[in-house]
This record gives sequence, structure tokens and C-alpha cells, in this order.
Amino acid sequence: MTRPVALVTGGSRNIGLAIARRFALDYTVLIADLQRPACELPNEARWVDVDVRDYATCVRAVEAAVSLGPLACVVHSAAITVPPVPFAELDPLEWAKVIDVNLNGAFNTMRASVAALRESRGCALLIASRAARVGYAALDPSPRGTKPHYCASKAGVISLARSLAVELAADGVRVNCVAPGSIEGDMIPRERWAEISGKVPLRRMGRPEDIAEACWFLCTPAASYITGHVLDVNGGTWMN
Repeated sequence: MTRPVALVTGGSRNIGLAIARRFALDYTVLIADLQRPACELPNEARWVDVDVRDYATCVRAVEAAVSLGPLACVVHSAAITVPPVPFAELDPLEWAKVIDVNLNGAFNTMRASVAALRESRGCALLIASRAARVGYAALDPSPRGTKPHYCASKAGVISLARSLAVELAADGVRVNCVAPGSIEGDMIPRERWAEISGKVPLRRMGRPEDIAEACWFLCTPAASYITGHVLDVNGGTWMN
């Protein structure tokens, strides 16, 4: 019996890799990323070289996914973050770079996937951020700036997901977001983990697996009446 397929962009490391590992328990997973995972690929997982800034490579990734079976789920996790900088000093090229990867990448991934998702009546997840909710990326705003380009890109991801949720609902396609808070991984220096944990109501940073489990839930039949939702996974640092 052919397993359903999950396409995970940015699945080579951190949150994306945890998502790929979780979904590989029940899906054939295709990891779409610029680099192959440094570790052994999860069960039933494959890798394809994709730059989400390039629509044509996203199309090829979807074609590769569909060749493996019905595309049941797309998880867009590919993103970059940047050091804080005062807005008055923000280089327009840096702004464009972050928007290109984080927001245009989400567009390219979903635009390439939408026909296959309509055919399978599948679901999509876009990884946003607590930063989209509060306007700054760290738990405490930095005097060096609030990463407005990162915040704006992730807010755009939320709006894109909601727009698609409305448009694709009649086709039986659900689109949701997961918005992580501070998550262990190489995007946050390890020496800051203890400090950050002390500011989280649950007294720990999130783990990539916490995000993966949230993504998993939103793709199960238990979430079949949920679409256009942003699931905040942040240990209580922002509550809607």
C-alpha cells in the first residue's frame, strides 16, 4: 500500500528535521532543502535539493513528492533569522533577503503545491513565529533593534496561511500555522538557553520536537475542523 507523502521544506536541521522525523513514522517524507541532513535520514524519508526562493525548484520538489504517492501534507519550515539591527540602520538588501526566503519562500512552496493538495484534499502548515505576534524576535526587545524584517516576514506567513485557508476550504484543503517561541537549536546560542528558560512561564525553552508534535496534531483527523488557525507553541510567553 502506498504511503501518503509529506513535503517538508527546511527539513535538514532544527525544527524542520524534527518535523521530518515525526512525520516519517506514518508518511513518506520528502525533505526539500539546500543541504542534505547531516544525520541519517528518518525512516521512509528522502531529500531533494531546493532553494525556496526559486519557484522552479519548488515545482520540481512537488513533482518529486507526487511521484512517491499522494501529497497529503506540505509543511513549510524553511526560513532564516538575522541579528537585531536598528530600523534606521537596516540595509534594504538585508530586508529583501529575509523577505525573499521567509515570505516569498512560503509563497513559492504553496503556489507549487496547491494543485496537488487540491487533488489529495490534503493540508498545509506554515511555520510562523512568536515574533509575528509581538513585533520582536527575542523575549526582551533588544536595544540594538527588533528584527523588523524577520517579524514582518513571519506576520506575512500568517496572513498568507489565513488567506489560503479561506480560498481552499471549499476544496477540502486545510491550511494552518504553528508559531514557535524560543526553541533550542543553533539559531540561539547555547550559552543563552538558561537565561531564556528563566523568562518562560514553563521554565524551559521549547524543543524542536514540541513544534513537530504540534504540526503532527494539525495534520491528523482530530484537527479536521481546524483551518486558518495559528497554534502558538511558546511555553506561555505569549498568550492569545
